[in-house]
Amino acid sequence: MGGPFSGLFSGSPRDQPHTLDVRASGFAAWDDNPLAQSPGAGAGTDPFSVDPRFIKPGVASGFQGSVAYAFRRTGTRSQFQFTADSGLQQFENGLGNEPFRFYDYSVATGFTTKVTNKTSVSVGATSGYAPYFRYAPFLKNTTNEDSPVASDYGFAVDSAFVRSSSAAASIENRFTRKSGVSAGVGWEQRVMPGNDSANTDMRSAHLTFSHNLTRKFSFHLGYGIQESRYAFAPDLRPAFTHNLDIGIGYGDGLTLTFARHYTLSLSIGASLAKNGDPAVVASTGKQTAFVVNGGATLSRPIGRNWGASLGYSRGTSYVVGFLQPVTMDSANASIGGALATRLNISAGGGASRGQQLFTESGGNLVTYTASTKVTYGLFSFLGIYAQASYYRFSIPPDYLTSFQFVPQLNRRSVSVGLSTWVPLIKQRRARQDPAVLATGQP
Repeated sequence: MGGPFSGLFSGSPRDQPHTLDVRASGFAAWDDNPLAQSPGAGAGTDPFSVDPRFIKPGVASGFQGSVAYAFRRTGTRSQFQFTADSGLQQFENGLGNEPFRFYDYSVATGFTTKVTNKTSVSVGATSGYAPYFRYAPFLKNTTNEDSPVASDYGFAVDSAFVRSSSAAASIENRFTRKSGVSAGVGWEQRVMPGNDSANTDMRSAHLTFSHNLTRKFSFHLGYGIQESRYAFAPDLRPAFTHNLDIGIGYGDGLTLTFARHYTLSLSIGASLAKNGDPAVVASTGKQTAFVVNGGATLSRPIGRNWGASLGYSRGTSYVVGFLQPVTMDSANASIGGALATRLNISAGGGASRGQQLFTESGGNLVTYTASTKVTYGLFSFLGIYAQASYYRFSIPPDYLTSFQFVPQLNRRSVSVGLSTWVPLIKQRRARQDPAVLATGQP
């Protein structure tokens, strides 16, 4: 979306080598649970628990600020990109406790180069430090940038800082015009200072064969293995997950464009996970589990400045705070765009239902979330916004977790505030021919 207020709504344009944005907002809010966002908000022996007595409505205020830098360079044979961002937030309420502040940062870099005309190599690494908010981490695969869902701090119930690091490397060889093979390795670590038992370490490797049947139609067959180690049980054998990925594609990867305006993205795969906890194996008799994962996202642009999407995903993942892999079915819908030159609106909602992979519980992990946000541009770099959010979840009491979660929670929050965007590195202006400037004719 262009225009003088586009940066206020979505940041600097991305078709330039450098961007450097400073964003900030100050807000006042009414919240069902203004105390729960503080790291270590609980009053019990567990520093990461939530005291139910603190779940009460109140008025809160605070500010958010962030700095984001991006660099991208594309050459004939190589591509390089680097992104870094950091943020600071203060949250203060009128219930008598001290205001608290927390910060976050993330750094990511990637490099791809062609060793030969048929062979390319890619390497990448990321690092981050941020509060882990216990709300709908399962909806990320079905959200898009037009929706405020899963981006509102008001959804949080409790938080604890998590430091994450990852690295990956891969190689691909297109040995014929239609066929190729790729292989790669990866590593990811999550560390939670103050609660070492929640730390995880994961290593993976994969091999994939792909073949184009026609210019657009293709299929792929892949196999991968992942090893997961948990600090809470150092004596247990690592948990292994075997992934079989079978899929077909049309056009760009697994993306199908039809009826001019609709884009459908599809994915499907299968996994065989092996339980590394002998106690759970002895009690359930379940040492391995076969799961089918996949997803679909349908998106459509509406006019020049609007977009809508509808998504579904089924995935199995290791989530901080849960001692077993969790299989989640998630759905999400969102819409967003400009009502006028100065006025932007976005809305979305989602739901998910999950179950532990190896241990059958008496119920499902259920989450519902919805949010809407309206921003009005007072000036090119200053706007006023209002946002309303709703979040609900329930966790069965027999779930195996390393934190004390509130079993059930309904949460609502409403906030209003001012936001600003300052592009310290702006988009370069196109250079014009001097003859055009002199005559006014192209």
